[in-house]
Amino acid sequence: MKKIKLAELKDAEILAQLEDAYKIIRTARFQYGVARSLENPKVITNAKKKIARLLTIQKSRELAAKSGATKARRYSRATRKTQALAKANASAKKAAKGTN
Repeated sequence: MKKIKLAELKDAEILAQLEDAYKIIRTARFQYGVARSLENPKVITNAKKKIARLLTIQKSRELAAKSGATKARRYSRATRKTQALAKANASAKKAAKGTN
């Protein structure tokens, strides 16, 4: 399924898709363990990718459902340093203005 179609699924359908994908991986690994060959080795890779997509959608919905929780913004070290310098300069100007 395309990512757009996966995003349109309901929570119960996502759980069902996850179970199916895990089942596909389990059977493919068992088949490989017994026969040491698979008809299509990409089956495992594709199922893993599908699981990752489904879990991503599930996690994003979970985070969206949390109310009042804001995501902390991450800045690079250079950005934080620039912000700290700007803040220090602003407070120094304010202190100099107050003494005059």
